[in-house]
Amino acid sequence: MNSKALTPFVKGLKNYPTKYNKDVAEIRKWYDKQVHLPEIDDEFLLLFLHACYYNHDKTKKAIEHYFTIRANSPALFSDRDPLSVKTQNVLEYGNFAPLPKKTAKGYNILLYSLHDTDTSRFVFAEGIKAFCMFNDVRLSEDGLSDGYIVLFDMKGCSVGHFARVTLPALRTYMAYIQDAHPARLKEIHILNTAAFINHVMRLVQPLIQSEMMNILKFHRELPPDEHIPLELYPSDYGGKAPSVRELHMETRKIMESYPYRDWLIRTGEELKADDTKRPKKKSSWGFFGGTDID
Repeated sequence: MNSKALTPFVKGLKNYPTKYNKDVAEIRKWYDKQVHLPEIDDEFLLLFLHACYYNHDKTKKAIEHYFTIRANSPALFSDRDPLSVKTQNVLEYGNFAPLPKKTAKGYNILLYSLHDTDTSRFVFAEGIKAFCMFNDVRLSEDGLSDGYIVLFDMKGCSVGHFARVTLPALRTYMAYIQDAHPARLKEIHILNTAAFINHVMRLVQPLIQSEMMNILKFHRELPPDEHIPLELYPSDYGGKAPSVRELHMETRKIMESYPYRDWLIRTGEELKADDTKRPKKKSSWGFFGGTDID
């Protein structure tokens, strides 16, 4: 593999599972014929296989969706410098916190919340961009995770935030998370559910596939202990982990520093399909092309 090939694991994948070498070889044989896709290493192929539970057809579809959505949505996937003014704004008002310990089933836990509730700072597309940058870093740091539990804390969210959600960015984000993001999503919990959640769901529900709807749960406070024991939470949620802001700042430092900053910038420019080389067949994601997302 060429040293210029893109990798999802900045520091390399620990404990590479060689028992899947044949699967990787099969996907590599197919991938090398996709002239419109960028050059990636075998660890990238393995990540997609793992996320798709080693189903080859689903893996190929996820790969195609991944690179095509990124190519057709530059507002969300290009200009990924974590030190840019716009991304710094997101990292100031938001919290992206990976919890230090896994669940008993070996699942990683990611918690998202608002640090500053000022709606004037909230730009939905920029928030999604930073969210995807954070998730790329987590995939790199976590390796082949058995699964992810995602917590969205609505405390401090208002109708003003909801009013700033833009449909093109939301549509792209939902397609990406469900059809392209190479991770095993196990549970999604909405904490401190806001009174206007029904209005949110009227907008979002048509974009949610049944598989995701089945793992989406709403809570007035925290999920029951059988999902996540209280001790795993940050200290400001009653747990034993560092505070949300401390965890966020640790992650922010990783994103902003070498080697991740350079990697995020590079992948923003190169980790996408090249439609000029695509076989003459209309892309299923063509309607995203040229969309101006605010």
